[in-house]
Amino acid sequence: MKEKQTPLNQEGESPTREPKETAQRLEQKADEQEGESNRARTEEKAREAREGSRRGVRFGG
Repeated sequence: MKEKQTPLNQEGESPTREPKETAQRLEQKADEQEGESNRARTEEKAREAREGSRRGVRFGG
């Protein structure tokens, strides 16, 4: 029988458990991005995660 494993992100990291951790990862990603628009979108996601937005952090456009 196949064991159930937690999926990993593109960097091989396990999913975040708390909004604070999500915000930290997003801020790190924004620092590494070169495009101004991409950076702005990622920073907005980090801000929403840090503030505990009810909408949640959405990915994929």
